[in-house]
Amino acid sequence: MAVIVNVGDSVTVKKGTDVPLSFKGTIEKLYVNSALLTIDDFDQADATLVDDLKNKTVVNYKSMKKGGKAVEPPAIEDPKR
Repeated sequence: MAVIVNVGDSVTVKKGTDVPLSFKGTIEKLYVNSALLTIDDFDQADATLVDDLKNKTVVNYKSMKKGGKAVEPPAIEDPKR
């Protein structure tokens, strides 16, 4: 079962084809399929990459975990309603 995430939540991201490094981060902003994360804790071997990213990156929800569980975004309100 997926966990809904919100701004301010801490998540874990694993390195993969879409993500160049593994890290722990905090959600800064939510988008439809991804979120802007602040990179908080990472392997020091990735310090140059994290510096290049200015300690922030956008990651798809499918690449995040919260408390070891998959995450899903909160429902986005339709501005046309």
